[in-house]
Parts: sequence; structure tokens; C-alpha cells
Amino acid sequence: MGIAVGVPVLAVSVVACSGGSDGAGDGGKKNDAREERSSGGSAGKSGGGEGGGSGGGESAEGKRLASALLKSGDVAGYRVQRSKKDALPRHNTVQSDDPKCSAVTDAMDSDPEHARTAYTNGVLQKGSSPASSGAVQQVLLASYKKDGAQQWLAELRKALGGCKSFTAKDGAGEKVRLNVARGPVGAVGDDSVEFTLRVTEQRDSPLVFTIVRTGGRTASFMSISLSGEPRPIAKALAVKQHEKLAALGRG
Repeated sequence: MGIAVGVPVLAVSVVACSGGSDGAGDGGKKNDAREERSSGGSAGKSGGGEGGGSGGGESAEGKRLASALLKSGDVAGYRVQRSKKDALPRHNTVQSDDPKCSAVTDAMDSDPEHARTAYTNGVLQKGSSPASSGAVQQVLLASYKKDGAQQWLAELRKALGGCKSFTAKDGAGEKVRLNVARGPVGAVGDDSVEFTLRVTEQRDSPLVFTIVRTGGRTASFMSISLSGEPRPIAKALAVKQHEKLAALGRG
């Protein structure tokens, strides 16, 4: 399981797919919410959402997200491979022991407080290998019900003002202590935030999240450093992805 070795859940598929080439376009409140949603049909119950990965059965919104996913050449020097595996299988849940950090764990939880109605994801690579850029990087595009994206970003911004560390527990019950550091206030999209997660007991492999909202959709970038220094994604990637999502309309 990813977080047991210091790499959050969504990073598992990044590491597995990071050598590929260009593809075909590729706490407290949570526990109660999961129980209430367990018999429903939204993102957390049926494999993490509609349209995950690139397999069959994608929803119409999943296909729209796939069409908007960054492609090789959209940003000079970067190749993109759409992931073939589901980035958010149902068992890949992450919970915080501190309710005020729940919005942070939602970035890597298959069953977040604000359920994803559709998503797709891809691996980003600069140069011939992750080592050439010093990081393994991924982007997850997601859609939400009603104003779910807006609510999550507002809650995440508030959480990053007070959440400095927490213990994360995965779906198998394994735990790891994580430190949180808020990054610069972003100026991309309709709203954006950045933060770094580090395993408390190790220096290497910090993970930088850059979350960008475009209307009712989000692009969550994850950058796992191959050294001890955080390596956020290039701003050009976030800007281009926002432009492509905006072209879909403000759904």
C-alpha cells in the first residue's frame, strides 16, 4: 500500500506507469459520510467514480475529461501517457486522525468528502525518464456534483491554514505520520492551492500537490521528488491544463 512506504495512494499508479510513452489522449466526518454513501452510485462506491482510467464503460463526462487531458507536446519538453489502470480503486481510501486535515487527505482518497462523479488521469514526464526531471509526476482530472469542486478548494485552503501534521490511515489499516507545508498561493485557474507532504521520519521523496480548479472541475497534480527537495510541477503544465478544461465549458 502506498502510504505505508511514504508515498500516498495516487502515487502507486504513477510509479507503475512512469516509463510509458504518449497514450490515447490518457477523520471524523468522512467515516459517517462513507457509511451514508455506501449504497449509492457516486464516486466512492463503484471503483472510485465513473470514467476512471481508460477502460470501457466511461461516462460521457469521463470522455470529456479524457479529451481535455494534457497530451504530449502541449507543453514543450513534456510527454503524457493516459493511465490505463484506475487511479482510485475503491479500497484505496485515506483517512486523517485529525478532522481539520480531512480536506488534505481528500486529494488522495478514493472516497473523498466531495465525491468525484468522473475522473481520468495521466503520467507526465519531462525528458527520457523521471530521473531526468528529478520527479515522478501525475495529473488527475475530476468532476463533482453541484458546487463540490468549489467547496473542496475552500475547505482545503482553510485546512492548510491549521493542518501541520497528521496520521494517515489507508484502507488496510496501515498508518504513517505526515507533515504538511503550505506552498505559495497559486494564481492559476479559478482557484488553486499547493502543499507538500513529507513522511515525518524520512527526508526523501516529498510529495507536492498542486490543485487547480476550473469551474466545477479540478486538476490535481502530484509530483514525487526523487531526492529530498520538493519539486512542484511546472506552472506551464497547470496553465495549459486549465485552458483545456476551460474549453469544455464551466461544467
